Order: sequence, then structure tokens, then C-alpha cells
Amino acid sequence: MLTVYAFGNVPAPVIGVTRDLRVLWAAEEAGLPYRIHPVDHARGELRSAEYLRVNPFGLVPAIDDGGFKLFESGAIVLYIAEKSHRLLPAEPAARARALQWAFAAIDTVESSMADLFVIDKFHADKAWAKERRPMLVATAQKRLASLDVELTGRSYLLGEEFGAHDILMSAALRLLQHTDLLDAAPSVAAYKVRCEARPAWERIYAAYEQRLAA
Repeated sequence: MLTVYAFGNVPAPVIGVTRDLRVLWAAEEAGLPYRIHPVDHARGELRSAEYLRVNPFGLVPAIDDGGFKLFESGAIVLYIAEKSHRLLPAEPAARARALQWAFAAIDTVESSMADLFVIDKFHADKAWAKERRPMLVATAQKRLASLDVELTGRSYLLGEEFGAHDILMSAALRLLQHTDLLDAAPSVAAYKVRCEARPAWERIYAAYEQRLAA
């Protein structure tokens, strides 16, 4: 059975956007049996020798699949898709487009949004953050405008079929949900709502909230 190393507790500002969510969502969508190994952030378990053998960077998430260990959320989501023969198209060109969007989610979209999230949640009162924020907002607006054009008339990134690339993209968009930036990108906003209305997301998120509240 797949073991998913996930947060057992996290600081309040990052609840709901931690990267273990995307791995759990992929496993749930794919129908793979899995168990959660909660990692206690508060007690320093991320830096324990045992966990560093799973992820040398001491970050969550990671998985252990019968002795095969893997870290980095994007890599894990794609591994789950490959293992389950779900969440990625079989046809080569369509598969390449799905991978294109998966990498775009992590490299092009999420990077600037993560920087904005960190500034807003942890450094909002600092002078350097106030100076840098407008540039990050402008970049996020640019990315959202481009994405809005692509999603107009589509349910998901490749049309009507939900996949691993959508998990990664909608996870990136959650980093902006504390702002009003999605208001100017209605197709993106509707896409995010549509993704998060999926039963698999609702199940794993309810379990996540329960775990963090324990």
C-alpha cells in the first residue's frame, strides 16, 4: 500500500495550501489504496534522521510505495497517474500537452503566486514586502489573464477530462484565494470552483481538516 507522508500539524497561515493535499487528491482520484503517515511539524519530525532518509530536504510530501521512496509533489502526482493508468491521456500528443500544463502549473504559475502568498501571510508589515508586492501582483495578474483565455469554454485544461495537470494547477490557484485577484479572471475562478467540487477533493480535504484539528 502507498504510504503518504503528510502533515500532522502546520502553522495556521498555510492550512489549506500545503502540498500534501495534491498528492492525497491524486491518490483519491486514481482509486489507489493509501495510508497517511502524519509528520509532526511542531516536534521537528521533518528534520529527524528517519524522515530525512525519505526526503533529504526535510519537506512534505513524500511517499513510500513498497520501499520505493519519492519526494516532490509534482513528481508524486505524476507517478500516481502513471501507476494507476489514470489522470493522464494515453495518446502521446495529448499526454505531452498534459505534462506541459503540469510543468506550467509548477514552474510558470505557482512560483509567483507562492511568493505573493508568503509575503501576504508572513511579511505583510515589512517595508521590503510592501515594495515588492506590486511586482508580484502584476505577474500573478499576467499569468491569470493568459490562463483565463485558455480556460474559456473548457471545463478543464485539456477540455472535459480532469487530470493530474488540473490537480497541480488548481493547487497553485489556492495560493491566491486570500486575495481578490481571481475576480478579474472569471474562467479561472470557475475552473477552480469546478475542480474543488470534485468528490475526491472534498473527501481528502475533510480528512485533512480533521487530522489537523486533532
